[in-house]
Amino acid sequence: MSQPQRMPRPTVAVFGAGIAGLTAAHELVRRGHRVSVFESSPEAGGFYRSARRPGDGNTPSEYSWHGIGPWYHNLFDLLKQIPFDETGSLYERALSRPIDFGLAPDRGRAAFDDTPLVNVRNMFRMSWLDVVLGSYLMLKSWGSNLRTRERYAERNAAEAWKPLLSDEAWRTWRSSFGPWIGSDWTNVSLHTAGQFFQKQLLSEPSHVHRADADGPGWVHGARSGWLLLRGPSSEWWFDRWVTHLERSGVDFTFEAPLERFEFDGRHITGAQLESGAAVERDRYVLATNPFAAREILERTPSLALMDQLRLFGPLVERGPHAQVSLRLAFGERVRWPRERAALIVADSEFNLTLFGQEQAWDGDVELGDGVRSLWTVTACVATEPGAVFGRPLTRLTKAEFVEEVLTQLSRCEALDALLREANDGRGFAAFPIVKVEVWHEWLFSRDGLRSRQPKWVNTTRTQPYMPTQATPVPNLALAGAHTRTEVDVWSIEAAVESGRRAARVFEPDVEVLPQHKPGWLRALARADDVCYSAGAPHVIDVLLAGGVCALVAAAVAFPGRERQR
Repeated sequence: MSQPQRMPRPTVAVFGAGIAGLTAAHELVRRGHRVSVFESSPEAGGFYRSARRPGDGNTPSEYSWHGIGPWYHNLFDLLKQIPFDETGSLYERALSRPIDFGLAPDRGRAAFDDTPLVNVRNMFRMSWLDVVLGSYLMLKSWGSNLRTRERYAERNAAEAWKPLLSDEAWRTWRSSFGPWIGSDWTNVSLHTAGQFFQKQLLSEPSHVHRADADGPGWVHGARSGWLLLRGPSSEWWFDRWVTHLERSGVDFTFEAPLERFEFDGRHITGAQLESGAAVERDRYVLATNPFAAREILERTPSLALMDQLRLFGPLVERGPHAQVSLRLAFGERVRWPRERAALIVADSEFNLTLFGQEQAWDGDVELGDGVRSLWTVTACVATEPGAVFGRPLTRLTKAEFVEEVLTQLSRCEALDALLREANDGRGFAAFPIVKVEVWHEWLFSRDGLRSRQPKWVNTTRTQPYMPTQATPVPNLALAGAHTRTEVDVWSIEAAVESGRRAARVFEPDVEVLPQHKPGWLRALARADDVCYSAGAPHVIDVLLAGGVCALVAAAVAFPGRERQR
């Protein structure tokens, strides 16, 4: 009797070994595809990767600070599938407990979120009127669909809140955008800010973590602090992920940038690397950063003009985002009054955010030669002039950038007070800095700041141009946090979700976990869609106006009844 023939396993080429590309490879190899990953850099991880360079004394370096929020459902699900070692998965072994975020002004004391709800008044130096008016605008962004995607997506969030808040509250509030939302406050849209805070405050379900050396089991849910990895990201995540994928059958080729696709008008028939090598597979996933993707697609004009693919031009029109990190290494331990604390330097021109790595990292992680404490400091705003040189960081030399950062930290009295509280009266200036390291890929000059890997984030000009993962080309899918996702905020979670959606283009059974939106907000948004389509104000404004009219009518009618008596 004849035996049924086995269908050959589809072959897939994934271009880009960042989080999105690795996620697509992870999902496809699990479903029997033969997957090859091609990455332009010498290592995997994209913007999340870390490095140890011999010239820096073995000090671990990060592209930027990376927090993990309670709404990162697809990420947590993925981490459960990747072994850390024989004792557990990355989800079980690699994640820290939540950190305490505080805002530290130049004058006064730092304020932390120590309440069951967000401690808005203390953290952001708000009056009750600030809280009410600020919450009013936030609720409008939450309770809309069409309006927020089409109108609020083009409105700068900081400028939208400015007329509603006192000056001090407004400046403090906007300082949270860089470290939390991950974008320069001068570029963050009201839509993106609303999406971020709605997920952070109302996320479901919660995520349960088992007991570890730091204490009993714990739950990470809405309004919880952010998590960090317990060590440098490449060592604690990507190196282990790549090893797991290789054991699953994925082939990796590093330092292999993609040059162009070969396109016959219907299908991708092959690809060519910058080296001249040809890549021929059944299916292709383009998971590079969008700036590289635009250049690759434009080398095949008939491909670049197709639906979804033609969006890359306007998507990257405003250029890359600059978020520059550096390490401050101390020769002695610098203690904090809290177990795990991160600080936003609220009055910093560069919107500086810092935390001590050793607070979250495992005790066995090497901090570098002679280093006892290691701070990561990230400049989240690149367009505002600094206090020392009067120029933004994009127009500074590397030495000038370091001097600006140290000056902005030194003048922060709240930071100094926290250190004095935990170190027997010794403040910031009492701890000599033995080394300053800036992420090695940044190229500084007074003519402009450049990076070997430009970073894209949501801005007030990008929402309409985010492409879907599926393209008109049946064997080509897109992946990356710049593609359209339900999470709708440039983030680690968006990268993972996009990778799963790209894999789902070829394998429909790939599961994508949804983001939570309470029923009352969905109902409010549907009602506002009606108002927006009719050209009316927001449904909340309509309800408020109706309530005021009802009160006025009642006040007018009540004296009339009194006179009749």
